[in-house]
Amino acid sequence: MAEPKLTAWEKARIVAIELHGMKRSLADIQHQPDIDRRIKRIKDQARKRANGK
Repeated sequence: MAEPKLTAWEKARIVAIELHGMKRSLADIQHQPDIDRRIKRIKDQARKRANGK
């Protein structure tokens, strides 16, 4: 499945989430499934928008 086309706002949200994850990894928190879920949710929303749903 191809990656959805992301808007600038969605890209900025993903960067912010990734930075939050890096900050937590510096605190030695390695297991972060919530970060993956949040990024997946943004990409799913972009995919729905692209498909017109």
